[in-house]
Amino acid sequence: GAGLIETATLFDQYVGSPIPAGKKSMAFSIAYRSRERTLTDAEVNEVHGRLVTQLRAALPVEMR
Repeated sequence: GAGLIETATLFDQYVGSPIPAGKKSMAFSIAYRSRERTLTDAEVNEVHGRLVTQLRAALPVEMR
């Protein structure tokens, strides 16, 4: 799946209410692309789901 992630860009960070003290909100834009063909929504959703699962396992993150 990682071969389908073309770019991942942090485009926003926020600290303050209503985000709890000691935490921050971060927003990313992720572009998925295959060099061989057009990806289906199902393929992108599956890769994105695996990415979220791996982030949750590796880091103390909370998805909103």
